[in-house]
Amino acid sequence: MPLNMKRTAAFTRIELLLVITVIALLGILAVAAFKEIEMRGNQSLGVHHCKQIILALQQYAKVNGHQYPDSVPNKISGGIAATANDAFRVLIQEQIVTDERLFGCPYGYKPDGNIGAAPGYDKALEPGENHWALTAGQTDTTVGSMPLVFENPVSPGWAPQWNADVCARSGPGRVWPGALIIVGRNDGSVAMEKLSGEHGRVSPKPLVGGLDIFTQASSVLPQRVLNIVISGP
Repeated sequence: MPLNMKRTAAFTRIELLLVITVIALLGILAVAAFKEIEMRGNQSLGVHHCKQIILALQQYAKVNGHQYPDSVPNKISGGIAATANDAFRVLIQEQIVTDERLFGCPYGYKPDGNIGAAPGYDKALEPGENHWALTAGQTDTTVGSMPLVFENPVSPGWAPQWNADVCARSGPGRVWPGALIIVGRNDGSVAMEKLSGEHGRVSPKPLVGGLDIFTQASSVLPQRVLNIVISGP
């Protein structure tokens, strides 16, 4: 075989390897880009759910003396909400919310859509079917910056804490990649908020002066957090 033909064959093999390498790299980049787009879409869905929950709470407050359902005796049971599940179930009982899937969130706890029958809707927001915590004792006249609805914390003190090791998968106090959580305020605004670290139990990132979005809004006065119910008795 002539020397130039051997060189041509060799060059062809090298070129083939280069093409395969380029295709592989493009595939990796495409997968990474898709995951990023998917994550941002899921975050947008979570933010939307949080906004809709706050709107439902505000609608309830308009006809209940400015109070949210955690502060008003339940018309069915007569009791006061002990958990966020209890408080949000009132919104379904009042038919302000008709689809319990609103109280779910990507990579978090998700309702199955079965709310049971009127008037009690006893199947609504059973353990493990609500993702969102609620700051108790607030009204629609409370300071607008007060965190009202936010992703369930692993520790419901004030300020709450989340588990940065539970990332983008269902579990108590789970966070988004980059140590982010969704927080909705009493004025209806919702945003992704940065936490103070990416490992272990973490609080919201401190603001100028050392306070965070929770302690600053409450003038350092501790508030009570109604957390979610994960499992039954």
